[in-house]
Amino acid sequence: MLVGRRAARLPIFLVFLAIGCGSRRATQIPAAAPTTAQAVQLSSSTLNQDVEAYVVPPLGWTPDLLKKSSRHTHQVWIAPTGSTAYGVMRFSLPLPVGHDLALWGFLREMKRTQGEAILLTKQWNENLQMLQFVADGGIYRVRVNLIVDGRRGWAVYAGTRRDREISAPELELAEIARDHTIVGINAADR
Repeated sequence: MLVGRRAARLPIFLVFLAIGCGSRRATQIPAAAPTTAQAVQLSSSTLNQDVEAYVVPPLGWTPDLLKKSSRHTHQVWIAPTGSTAYGVMRFSLPLPVGHDLALWGFLREMKRTQGEAILLTKQWNENLQMLQFVADGGIYRVRVNLIVDGRRGWAVYAGTRRDREISAPELELAEIARDHTIVGINAADR
């Protein structure tokens, strides 16, 4: 499975961040609407209160057990092959931090849990107010939309196992689900 005990600790690193440089407002990820064929393969948008997001997991993908600590909640859906996943991590921060510092912590924790963390690409998306990056860990490649809002943040991702062949259709579905996830939902928003 893509998410194990080690991967569930991924957002815990953020607890140790002690210095910040501002934040951006959490928001919907307004990607282009999925085509009819793609939409048929995604579930309806559903509020997941655990991760404070509207999620759209691909149909037939199995939800993994919810991983939860005092500082993070992580829900992942696994493709039938077990090689691809769509996940949402919601984490709390001790102080408001910027995206670059949150990315640094993400990579540090990835290296600690997987033995390797290589940032492949990184790009600030001004329109969506998020940091988008791809990173290789010792086990997984993750394609992440990182959103930080004050003392909370989200890492919404499409992930693949590096030791298996990538299923292009599964990865495409995971990326579409990632890009149609709406984060920042809380009691005041309902």
